[in-house]
Amino acid sequence: MARMPEASSILWMQPAATTSGCGGCLASASGPRCRSQVTGEACADPQLAGRRELVDQVLQELNRQVVDPEAGRGIVDLQWVQSLRIEGDEAELTLSFAPVCGPAKALADSAFQTLRRLLPDTDVYVLHTA
Repeated sequence: MARMPEASSILWMQPAATTSGCGGCLASASGPRCRSQVTGEACADPQLAGRRELVDQVLQELNRQVVDPEAGRGIVDLQWVQSLRIEGDEAELTLSFAPVCGPAKALADSAFQTLRRLLPDTDVYVLHTA
C-alpha cells in the first residue's frame, strides 16, 4: 500500500478563478519572463484579508524568503503577490505569474513552505493567475 506524502510536502498550485492583474508570460531575450518585468507595467496592489499584523508579518517573510534568483528581489517587491487571505484555519495566496515562467514552480513551492512554517495549524493554498 502506497503511503501518502505528509501534508506539509504537498503543493496545490492551481489556476486562480480570476485573471485580472499583470500576470502572464511574455517572451524576452532571456526566455519567458513575467509581463511586469518585460513591459514595466505596474501591477495592482495585492488584495489582503485577515488580521493586519499577521498579514504584514507573512508578507515580510514571503518577501525575505521567496526571492527570484534572476532579479534578486522578493515576490512582494516584484509585485507577484496578487492576494493574500488569512482567515480562520485557512490561508490562500494568489501569485500573478504564470506557472511556466522562469523559476515559477520553485518560487511557488518556496512560498508554500514559508506559509506552512509561519502558519503550522493552517490549511495553505497557493494559486496562480496565468
